[in-house]
Amino acid sequence: MYKHYKLRRDELYEKVWSKPMGEIAKEYEVSDRAIAKICYKLNIPVPGLGYWRKVEVGEKVKRIKLPDIPPNDPVEHTITKYEPDYELIISEEAQKKIEEEKDPLNKIVVPLKQTRYNSLTNNIKLSLKEVSRSKYFLKMTNEYNMSTIYISKDFLSRGLRIIDSLIKALEARGYLVYINKGALCVKIFGIEIDIVLKENSKRIKIQPTKTWHFNDYEFLPTNIFTLSIGYSYSEHGIQKNYGDIKSVKLEERLNDFIIGLLLTSQVRIAINILREKEDKIREERKRIEEERLAAIKNEKKKLDELKINVENFHQSNLIRSYISNYKKKLLDDSLNDEQKKEIENYIEWALKQADRLDPFVESPPSILDNQ
Repeated sequence: MYKHYKLRRDELYEKVWSKPMGEIAKEYEVSDRAIAKICYKLNIPVPGLGYWRKVEVGEKVKRIKLPDIPPNDPVEHTITKYEPDYELIISEEAQKKIEEEKDPLNKIVVPLKQTRYNSLTNNIKLSLKEVSRSKYFLKMTNEYNMSTIYISKDFLSRGLRIIDSLIKALEARGYLVYINKGALCVKIFGIEIDIVLKENSKRIKIQPTKTWHFNDYEFLPTNIFTLSIGYSYSEHGIQKNYGDIKSVKLEERLNDFIIGLLLTSQVRIAINILREKEDKIREERKRIEEERLAAIKNEKKKLDELKINVENFHQSNLIRSYISNYKKKLLDDSLNDEQKKEIENYIEWALKQADRLDPFVESPPSILDNQ
């Protein structure tokens, strides 16, 4: 389900000069940077640095007038926000585990030098294959040939130490971790979640040796890693990607990643509950529709039977009326006994046919029953 916010240029201008951009952003469920971009697109002047501080202390500040714009320039902008159809409820157990991950005592420590890998990490290491278009990188792919692990040879040790520390931490917390069809997976509250680790690459242009387009570039290692929650959307503000940033290395963010996994499990449980409800609704609608179609079919059958019975009843009465007149032939004195016997047999036979057609009379046996 989607929500649409339509922002008119004149209305947004009044807003940005009447309250801070952060408050406007909350109103439309976006970032203040997004509001600033919309203002730039619609040519709306915005307050400068220190404006709201001056307003707070009572200093008189001048508002920049809204300028005129050319006729073809946009005068409005629509913000479209996706709103999930399901209700996200974090269970008490999940909330407890999230709080445990926030506890400094449970901080995951990635060793600077690895001495012994987990057996699953060793399997990942053995599964890594060279990337066909790069001499620097190794990868493990899933059933859809998508990279689930992507690490350069230069920084393989660091990537494996991150994966190994994460696997050991997840197993220590009682979660099942395994490889399924080329993807590293963890099962949390019965929900399977894919884990993806990739090292960013730097693309540089080179002198092509062949006519193929991708040979015009080479991809170099960067030692910048990102852990991602596979097949996930950023609904309810749940973070999907956890990477190296200027102030914090990925090694310091493994607890945050596990929190993301826990929240993702709750989202998928909520989605599953919604799907079960939708399936039940669809099944009920299907049942009602099948019953309706069956009732229609039955009604048509009864109507057809009624028409046949009415027609047969009418035919049986016509036969009886016909025979009633046909009996007058017996009054002919010129007929001999054999001729009269033949007429009587015919009358008897015809009346039986009338009884066979009559829906209110038990049908006498006939050779036609065996056709």
